[in-house]
Amino acid sequence: MPREYPHLLSVDVPVWEAFLTTHAPDFTIIDYDVRVGEGRDPGEDFEQNIRGMALDLSKRRIDAVGHLPGEIWIMEITTAADMRAIGQLITYPGLYRMTYRPAFPLIPVLICAKLDQDLQKVLAETPIRVYQVNPYTA
Repeated sequence: MPREYPHLLSVDVPVWEAFLTTHAPDFTIIDYDVRVGEGRDPGEDFEQNIRGMALDLSKRRIDAVGHLPGEIWIMEITTAADMRAIGQLITYPGLYRMTYRPAFPLIPVLICAKLDQDLQKVLAETPIRVYQVNPYTA
């Protein structure tokens, strides 16, 4: 029976599971669908309980956060990496830091099956680690 990963698109699950076949033992804990940031307040026209739900539901969500000895990986998982994924990995570490105040360095990690050459060149100039996996050989 396949595992379920909150808010991970079904097409991305094979990519994640291919990554896990070789990297799962490295992690002490993996958290999924990690909410970060403050969320967006709908305003004072709404009851406090509705405002609270809106704030919680509108927080950004990190696909997976992996805890390793001495560092924390902020992971974006996608079949075909695009500029949106890169933007998320630039933004998420700051939001995670503000939300949780971790004691260890945060490492942005892109896990994908496809990555075009332009993005490969750009990513080589960033602190984002890239793991390109083939979900059909795992």
